[in-house]
This record gives sequence, C-alpha cells and structure tokens, in this order.
Amino acid sequence: MQKHGFYIIDDCFYKKFDDPYLKGNKTENRPHYYCFADDKHKGIYWVIPMSSRIDKFKKIIEQKQLQHKPCDILHICKLSNDKYSAFLIQDMFPITEQYVKRPYTFAGNPLILVNEKDIQEVERKALRIRNAIERGIRFTPLQVDSIKIRNILIEELK
Repeated sequence: MQKHGFYIIDDCFYKKFDDPYLKGNKTENRPHYYCFADDKHKGIYWVIPMSSRIDKFKKIIEQKQLQHKPCDILHICKLSNDKYSAFLIQDMFPITEQYVKRPYTFAGNPLILVNEKDIQEVERKALRIRNAIERGIRFTPLQVDSIKIRNILIEELK
C-alpha cells in the first residue's frame, strides 16, 4: 500500500466486521484514503472513508466554525482528479492489506493525494481523532468501533 493513496476495501471486510456504523462500501466502489500505519501494531493501517457529498459536509464544518469549535472530524479538498472530496475522518478504521481489494483509480491511474498541505492537515486531524478514539472518546452515536476491529486484526496477524 502506498501512503496517501486511495484504495477499495474488499466487501469481505464488511461481512466479517459487521459493524452497523461502517460507511457503506457501495459494492466495492467507495474509495478509502490510506492515512498512516498504526505505530503500535505492525501490519495495521488506518483508512478514511471518502464522500462526494461536499455540500452536506461543508454545512457541518461551517456549523462547527460558527460555534468556534475545531472541526477535526472532516476535511474537504480537491484531489488530483480535479474533483472535491470529503474525508470522513470521524469514520476512520483500521485494516490489514488482506482486506484491500485494489487501488482506487482515475483514468486508469491510482489516485494519490499530492497536495502537501492537505496531506499534513488530514494526518494531523486523523492522529488527533485516532488518539481520542483510543481514549474511548466518541464523536457521534453512530461511530465505528475501531478499537474492536483493531483488536481482531491484531489477533489475525498473530
């Protein structure tokens, strides 16, 4: 897996980890951004589901800003395919390479986040969110149980 690349997750992951709050895989068409490797568990990678529903997530970001609150749960940026996409950071979860079906491609080329400012911002937000998740903090009642998934993946890797 190439860091900052986008990947399609195999539907078997969604069947095995039947968490009702995992974002739908859209029959293996939803891209996931590979943000970083787990620094405590070799072979585990944290991915962020993507969405094209920009207007919906812009409103959430604007509401947080009006309340003078940080919005680490989302990030919107233009990708190398010249389309805007929303990183659903609050919905990130761990995977292993076994559950990666293939790179997400645009015009036959793997899509990669190349803007260094966006890479740094997404990673900063994702690290804060992952650290909060590890401390048991929930951002929404519909949050994925990432720690449960990670624990199962750790056992699989043994």
